[in-house]
Amino acid sequence: MDIKKIWFVFGCLLLTLTLNSTIQAQGLKSSDSKEANPTKTTLAVRYVENKKTVVNLSGTSLAPRVTGRAEVEYKKNDARIKIKVQNFDHPQTLGAYYTTYVIWAITPEGQADNLIELPAGYTAELQARSSAQTFGIIITAEPHSSVKVPSQKIIAETTLAKNAVAGVQTTQAEFRLDRGRFYEVTETEAASLKPDYSTPRLVLGARRSLDIARRAGAKEFSASEWQEAQGKLSTLEQIWPRNLKDETKFSGLARDVMRLGQVARDLATEREYQARIEDERQARLRSLQEARAQAERAIAEAERTRLEADRARAEAERARAQAEAAKMEAEKSERAAAAERARAADERVRREQAAREAEMSRAKEEASRIEADKAQAEQSRLQAEQSRQQAEQAKQQAEDAKRERDAIQQKLFVSLSEILDTKRETRGLIVNIGDVLFDTGRATLKPAAREKLSKLTGILLAYPGNLVLEIEGHTDSVGSDDLNNRLSQSRAESVRDYLLSAGLKEEKIKAVRGFGKSKPIATNDTAAGRQVNRRVEVIIEDADKKIQ
Repeated sequence: MDIKKIWFVFGCLLLTLTLNSTIQAQGLKSSDSKEANPTKTTLAVRYVENKKTVVNLSGTSLAPRVTGRAEVEYKKNDARIKIKVQNFDHPQTLGAYYTTYVIWAITPEGQADNLIELPAGYTAELQARSSAQTFGIIITAEPHSSVKVPSQKIIAETTLAKNAVAGVQTTQAEFRLDRGRFYEVTETEAASLKPDYSTPRLVLGARRSLDIARRAGAKEFSASEWQEAQGKLSTLEQIWPRNLKDETKFSGLARDVMRLGQVARDLATEREYQARIEDERQARLRSLQEARAQAERAIAEAERTRLEADRARAEAERARAQAEAAKMEAEKSERAAAAERARAADERVRREQAAREAEMSRAKEEASRIEADKAQAEQSRLQAEQSRQQAEQAKQQAEDAKRERDAIQQKLFVSLSEILDTKRETRGLIVNIGDVLFDTGRATLKPAAREKLSKLTGILLAYPGNLVLEIEGHTDSVGSDDLNNRLSQSRAESVRDYLLSAGLKEEKIKAVRGFGKSKPIATNDTAAGRQVNRRVEVIIEDADKKIQ
């Protein structure tokens, strides 16, 4: 094949691949954009300079009972808004992912500004500000207050009041809504994620912000922000149950978790999109490289064919010269020589034909081998990548399980320590029931002891792990060994009997023993030391993994 023709074909192939890749990338971007951003229109009002304008906030089909009004005064690029809203229900009625309401200002350009969060309750009066002169007001249910795009759960929007300023100008503002694909409860969440009307909405919002970030891919694409938010959420979960009457003690931390969750979601969304774009670019680059390699192989093949043709022509020229010499030397045998030349020519044609056929056969076999090797290499690469991903996933799951187990065990220790003296030992958690919780010289539990043991039982029943207990009674050195052994055994059994009566299963208690005075933890030479030695210890172990 002519070299110029080969380069021409190669150039056309590169141009075709480039155009196809560009069209595919543009199509992907357009398709993703349409899917990601459903739109809606709402009434936008142009507020008159230096005048107060009143508009209504009317409930939508999602919340038809909602009513409200907004008084807007616009002066020098500053709109001051007084809002009153009534008859709105708890946001959890719209779904487990919705924990609050947000008021938005929607401009004719489609910009949605998060003005303010609607406080808890069924009626609210609040103030907000906007730099826009023309905007509509909508109220949406949201997973948390740090969202940047309105959800599709719109409960109220602007309508004109009868006493609005005469000549007020209006327009229809089109704006983007969140797709909501992370706001719906999945099948795997359905059993555990239900509407929650008792947990503070700030805590629910913090939890949902991390649920949404996780579903958006934050663990993979914004791991550091995800881990920071997760750590703050763990701290929040420990603080809020003890401060239910004063949300100010955990509200700042909760809003920080929401902010970090939104940041992690936004980063994960952007980075996942950039990763897809990079994968497309790499695929196009590989296609171009393969086309270039094919063209280079075709050029090499054409050059080899040309050289063989030159050699064949040179050989034919030599044969012709020899034939001419023979003709000049033997004119008498011209006819015989002519016949010989014809025969030689036929033989040459046959050999050339055979050579061409052999070369074509070899080229086909080589091409088939190369294609098979390429397919095998690609399959091996895909298998290796799959194995790596599976290993990383297994490692991440193991680390998550360990963190969760450690957090639960720490929570158990903290909860027990708030009731009774608790310490960690190699055997597990040691809960100390002192002598002051029994009647003097007897195994009868005092009311205070029964109250503490009831709380202890409640904590143990709520613990998700497989706990087993040993109960050991101890006395000081006063009295006979027999008396002390019987008293320590009786007190240990009293504790066991009360735990069982409070709901603890019998198989959870592995042993009940009285050691008398044989295991003091303080000197018996003083009254204070003897009081410390008179005790009942509850040893708590996690049968799946001993508590460290």
